[in-house]
Amino acid sequence: MKVMQLTVGVVGTNCYIVYDEATREAAVIDPGDNAKSILHAVAEEKLTVKYVLLTHAHFDHILAVHDVLEATRAQFVCPEADTWLLSRDNMGQFRSLARSYVQDTPDILAGEGTAVTFGGLTAVYMSTPGHTPGSSVIRIGDCLFTGDTLFRHECGRCDLEGGDFSAMLRSLKRLSELEGDYKVLPGHEGISTLDEERAANPYMLQARGR
Repeated sequence: MKVMQLTVGVVGTNCYIVYDEATREAAVIDPGDNAKSILHAVAEEKLTVKYVLLTHAHFDHILAVHDVLEATRAQFVCPEADTWLLSRDNMGQFRSLARSYVQDTPDILAGEGTAVTFGGLTAVYMSTPGHTPGSSVIRIGDCLFTGDTLFRHECGRCDLEGGDFSAMLRSLKRLSELEGDYKVLPGHEGISTLDEERAANPYMLQARGR
């Protein structure tokens, strides 16, 4: 499994391109903006994008969805509880940043345990509400694509519409209880590991009652 990370958009969203090196089949996770850059990376590696996967549907994770789907004919997977956020009308204060946004209808509505396969890789959705009602962590191999649920030594904000800090703590506790260690690839800023977050993330420590 190979993972490419691109930082896109006005708030520095991490978009990930995950692919099977043998088959060159890929998934694009959270194409938040800069579709040309994403599609250039796909073309450079000669990849076939099978899925566009969202961890959640805030504006900064979806602005390039339409262009990527149109260019690749991939299937669009969105957490079911976040479909309302796909509408520009529900972007609130961020609507002005999405003037050219085109809304697409998901092919697959994801919930707990939803799984899709590309090449020899399987992406499995874990429901981790708190940042949004549909916020999810996508597990692929030894990687957790945590969106805006878990950051390095931080967690996602819960003060936007649909946010719930109590739900966030439950989600962080659930992640902390996963067996073994994982690479943590968040929706913003730097990568981490689950062991590091168990030891040093104050919100995860709070969630665990420590």
